[in-house]
Amino acid sequence: MADYDYVVIGAGSAGCAVAARLSEGTARVLLLEAGGSDRRLTVRAPLAFAAQLGGPTDWDYSTAPEPACDGRVIPQPRGRVLGGTSSMNAMVWVRGTRIDYDGWDLPGWDWSDVEPVFRRIESHYLGGPSHGTSGPVRITRLPEPDVTSTRWLDAARAAGVSANEDIGGPELDGSSIAPVTVWKGQRWNTARAYLPAARRRSNFTLVTGALVHRVVIRDGRAVAVEYERKGHRHVANVNHEIILSAGAYGTPQLLQLSGIGAADHLSAVGITPVIESPRVGTNLTDHPAAAMSWDLQPGFVGLSDAQKPQWLLRWIFRRTGKFTSNAMEAIAHVRSDPDLPAPDFQLVHSPSYVNLAAMERELRRASSVLQSYWTPKSRGTVMALSRDPHAPPEIRLNTLADPDDLKAFVRIVRRTREIVATEPFASVVTTELHPGPDVVTDSQIEAWLRSSVATTGHPACSAAMGTEPDSVLDERLTVRGIHGLRVADASVFPRIPRANTNAPAIMVGERCADFIKADR
Repeated sequence: MADYDYVVIGAGSAGCAVAARLSEGTARVLLLEAGGSDRRLTVRAPLAFAAQLGGPTDWDYSTAPEPACDGRVIPQPRGRVLGGTSSMNAMVWVRGTRIDYDGWDLPGWDWSDVEPVFRRIESHYLGGPSHGTSGPVRITRLPEPDVTSTRWLDAARAAGVSANEDIGGPELDGSSIAPVTVWKGQRWNTARAYLPAARRRSNFTLVTGALVHRVVIRDGRAVAVEYERKGHRHVANVNHEIILSAGAYGTPQLLQLSGIGAADHLSAVGITPVIESPRVGTNLTDHPAAAMSWDLQPGFVGLSDAQKPQWLLRWIFRRTGKFTSNAMEAIAHVRSDPDLPAPDFQLVHSPSYVNLAAMERELRRASSVLQSYWTPKSRGTVMALSRDPHAPPEIRLNTLADPDDLKAFVRIVRRTREIVATEPFASVVTTELHPGPDVVTDSQIEAWLRSSVATTGHPACSAAMGTEPDSVLDERLTVRGIHGLRVADASVFPRIPRANTNAPAIMVGERCADFIKADR
């Protein structure tokens, strides 16, 4: 049993940030991570990220059967490794737009409040004044995009999508080669960004392989964390605060395991309720995604030959070549309806074959366009099924449950085909593989979408902030009704932003540390 001033649960996008910032003073900080080291080829080599799916660095969650998606079970990859999902994502850096954060309508969370925090985080290739130049997270322009990606980008612009070299926000409309968290040919996750400095401090402790069982609450205060490591139970006592950064699935589950949630649900699964908080695990939102793909003309290979030893050797010895690709190389932010106030889709060109429904990326000769829907109306839940911390929670996304979501996807399928049929990309491809040239009517496209839509991997909003008395968190990330317990990860968003959620999650971690320091 040990005593700390702060315990942070989860060394992911937000957790690394909040723990490192809290350790900058004299406070004793413990960071607990269920996974292990990020010193792996599959983490460090950008193109290798898909090889992590279902492996030791993946929590390997899945949804319950999704009623509006033909009853399919949709894989939900989440990073179980230092850096969390920043160690297995596609590394695209998009912050969101002004109307996202202003629309939260929460004190301290307007764009004018969060924009300086984003700048503090960034060492951005575009430089100031709209980006930071000396922050811990390194953002570069993808160095060696495939010719199919540059031609798709040119086609998007020829088809009416504007050029925008600063596509990371707050002005999202337009197209560019992807801004990525890649530095000198390697993934730059939050473990590399934040932890080296923290680990040099004597007041900072990192424990990996630590599965947290629950937060111990006594007389309305969070006082300790129970966790398991190598089969042994440990208790970390906390003098000041506990910060939950276990992600949009892990955080609501741990709140419920600690007795915080809807009392009737907790009782039904064998957990003693400590405080009634009925919104824990509700409001779950993701960016659902589809992927269309095409065969390539002879002469174009994309990433299909990346398994040749020459490319791995080139990456190992020079950190160049195809292994530096994030496989999501060119981006267009578009409005499926011109009357919308901001883009509702992120289109991403990949010089490979993508099958989202199976969570597979085959290195075969093909070109794909991922369609990530930023403003879905469908909402889901994350619910603990038992008091056993080893048992995964039940995840229900309810993807496509709202008919407006399906209509938006139909519009974007048609818009994607317009772009692909435009030169200089039209002469790159031959047959449409998915959904295929025979899928043309609204009903045919809808049927294909129900059979294939999956996830961008951006779950959020499941322990949301709000000003209402029954919101899970207040606007300073404190769990309502409990002293000394905060949340810092993507679960806190009241509504999911138009963004790749890695950047906003890190921002939340930084804000959490700011709040804690100010409140002390």
